[in-house]
Amino acid sequence: MGGSVRSPPVTEQPVEEDRRIPLPWLITPIVVLSVAGTVGDVMGPRLIEDHPLLMMFLNPRTRWLLLASPQVDAGPFFVIGFLRLVLTDPLFFLLGLQYGEGALKWAEEKMGDGGRLIRAVKRWFGKAGPLIILIAPSGYLCLFAGASGMSVRLFATMNVIGTATRLVLFRIAGDAFREELLDVVGWIGRNQKWLIAASFALVAIQTYRARERGALESPAEIEREIEAFEEED
Repeated sequence: MGGSVRSPPVTEQPVEEDRRIPLPWLITPIVVLSVAGTVGDVMGPRLIEDHPLLMMFLNPRTRWLLLASPQVDAGPFFVIGFLRLVLTDPLFFLLGLQYGEGALKWAEEKMGDGGRLIRAVKRWFGKAGPLIILIAPSGYLCLFAGASGMSVRLFATMNVIGTATRLVLFRIAGDAFREELLDVVGWIGRNQKWLIAASFALVAIQTYRARERGALESPAEIEREIEAFEEED
C-alpha cells in the first residue's frame, strides 16, 4: 500500500484466538446485507412506492429513507430504520476489535483509491473517534472504532445516539417536504419500468468493476484475506 502511515493503536492480537468470534459469523451477515442492499437499489423504483418499509430494510440509504418517510407512520419508520442502520455496525466493530490490523489492511485494500481516505482517517481517529461514530457510523469507520480500542460501551452509546439523531432529522425533513417527496415517489411509480432497467444496468456495471478490482468477494475469500494479513503481521 502507499507510504508509511501510523495506524490506530491496536495490539498484535486484540483478543485471544480461542475467545474470538469466528470470522464467518461476522463476515457472512455483512455480505448478505450488502447483497440485499444491491437488490434494493435495483428494485427501489418499484418497492419505494408499493413497499416503503421493505425498501428501508433492504437499503437504508438517505434517499430511500427520505422518500419512505412521508408514506409510513413514525413508529415503523423509526423501528425499521434504526434496526437496519445499526444491524451491521456491531459486526464491523467486532471485526476490528478481534482481528485488529488484519481487518484494517483488508478494509484499506478493498477501498482501492479510496484507501487514501482510510489512511487519512487513521491519523486522527484516536482523538476524534467517538465524534466520528456519532456523526457517520459507516461500516469501515465502525471497524476502525474496534481496532482503535474504543470501549464497547462508548461505541454503543455514540452509535445509538448518532443513528437516532439521523432518523429524527430524516423524519423532520420528510415532514417539511412531504408534498415534494410524494411527488417524486409518484413520478418514480409512473416511470418505474425504465428506472428499474437503468438501475439494473448501473448495478451490473458497478458489480463488474468491483469484481475486477477485487472489491467484491465471497465470505470465504474475505476470511482468507484477513487471515493472510494477520499472518503477515
